[in-house]
Amino acid sequence: MTNDPGRPDPEGRSPVPNGYPCLPLIDPEAEALDVGDRPTVLITGACGHIGRKLRAAWVDRYDLILLDRNAGPDEPDVIAADLAEQHDEWMGTFHNADAVVHLAANPDPLAPWPELVGPNVDAMANVLHAAVLGAVERFVFASSSHTMWGYKDDGDGPISEDLSPRPDGPYGASKLMGERLGRSFSSAFDLAFVGVRIGWVQPGSNRAETLPDDWARGLWLSDRDLVHLVECAIWADLDDGFLIVNGVSRNRGSRWPVRRAVEALGFDPLDDAFAGSP
Repeated sequence: MTNDPGRPDPEGRSPVPNGYPCLPLIDPEAEALDVGDRPTVLITGACGHIGRKLRAAWVDRYDLILLDRNAGPDEPDVIAADLAEQHDEWMGTFHNADAVVHLAANPDPLAPWPELVGPNVDAMANVLHAAVLGAVERFVFASSSHTMWGYKDDGDGPISEDLSPRPDGPYGASKLMGERLGRSFSSAFDLAFVGVRIGWVQPGSNRAETLPDDWARGLWLSDRDLVHLVECAIWADLDDGFLIVNGVSRNRGSRWPVRRAVEALGFDPLDDAFAGSP
């Protein structure tokens, strides 16, 4: 990507009044970019809790195209779209996007396969198709750590991206299928693809102290690290057109290393779920 409005300064990240993080321009004194100069980012699943965090952080930074199946009358800026079905109305919006952040999915890790095929597999294929038709340059996919949760009880070694996938159920398998579709489209078309295996992001304030156990704390991704990581995934120059990274904060003792995201994307996580622990 070549039209980065300014890489974020990790030391300058600060919360905005509603509690969500904000990534300022490198120059903290700079005014927001004029509307005509701002890149356009399309977010699917824009009404989900991660989508809302990104929207709050980026409202003055990018022009946003927002899609969600559950868009309501109180959110006129969100385009109602069932991504499991191809329709010109929503697919045409991709022609205006510089980057796509694909969050839309059935997020239930216990959902049976029939409830996942449409929103997690068919929708993924359709959104990739729309991105190619729209000449989108960068595609960021919200994959899941559940693609690797089969390693949870297999010792205490690092669960790196180089290990063979080991989903813990149909949900993890559906996300793994999304990664494989991304690889296929990236290889066949001029589409740079970054899959972020998101760990544990709680709705609302997302405080580490409310997590149930050390496994969850090892997976925790803070709000400001979430926004920073996704933005890095949009703008980083990739050596290859396809990349999968773990999406967690810098949690002390975590089995989920972030070295690949740090080295390949410039990710600089600031938060630690175990900070303050003995």
